[in-house]
Amino acid sequence: MFMTGLEIYYYFIAAFYTILPPIFIVSYIYKKDLYDKEPGKIIMKCFLYGILIAMPVGFLEIFIEKTGIFAESIFLYSFFGVALIEEGGKLYALMKYPFKLKDFNEPYDGILYSATIGLGFAFIENIFYVIGGLDMAREIAMNRMFTAIPAHAAFGVLMGYFVGLAKFDLKNKTRLVITGLIIATLTHCLYNYFIFINKYMIFTFIVLIIALYLSKIAIKKHQDNSPFKN
Repeated sequence: MFMTGLEIYYYFIAAFYTILPPIFIVSYIYKKDLYDKEPGKIIMKCFLYGILIAMPVGFLEIFIEKTGIFAESIFLYSFFGVALIEEGGKLYALMKYPFKLKDFNEPYDGILYSATIGLGFAFIENIFYVIGGLDMAREIAMNRMFTAIPAHAAFGVLMGYFVGLAKFDLKNKTRLVITGLIIATLTHCLYNYFIFINKYMIFTFIVLIIALYLSKIAIKKHQDNSPFKN
C-alpha cells in the first residue's frame, strides 16, 4: 500500500528529528574543543562505537528485565538495570578505544570522546524508539530531541570530565574513572526514575537542567585548563 504525500512528509519530519539532533550536539561539543582539534575520523569512530555498544547493552537490559531481579524496587532497577548498564557500556567503549590514543592529549578530549560515544548510543536508541512507535513517530522523535538526546550528551560530558582527568593522573586513574561512572550513572538513574514511576515528572526535567548546567561548567573548566591554551 502506497503512502500519501502527507504520510511521507510526516515520516520525513520524524526522521529529521530522530537523526539530526545527536549529530548536531556532537558538532557543538566538537567546536568547543578550542585549542587542539581531534581528527574527524576518530570522532566518527567514537560515534560508531556508541552505536555498536548499544546492541549488547540492549540485550543485557532485556535479560535483566525478564529475570525480574529488581522487580521489588523501581529505583534499583533504574540504577542497576538501566543506568549502570548503559553508562558502563559507554565507559567500556571509551576506555577500549579513544582513551588509549595519542590524540587524547588534553583533558577536554575526555569530554569530547565520551559525549560522542554517548550520542552514538542515543542515535541508535532514538531510531529504535521511533520504529517501535511509528504511529506516533514524530511526537516520539520531538520529545526525545529535547529530553533523552541532550540527557545522554550530559551523561557523557560528566563522565568524560573525570576520564579526562584520569588520563593525566595515573596515580588516581581508577578513582577518577569510577567517580565519573558513578556520577553519570546516578544522574541517569534519577532522570529515568521519575519517568518509570510516572509521577513528579518535573523532577526529570530538573535533573536534566542540572546535568546540562554542570556539563557547561565541566566544559569550561577543561577549556581553561587546556595545555594548548597559551
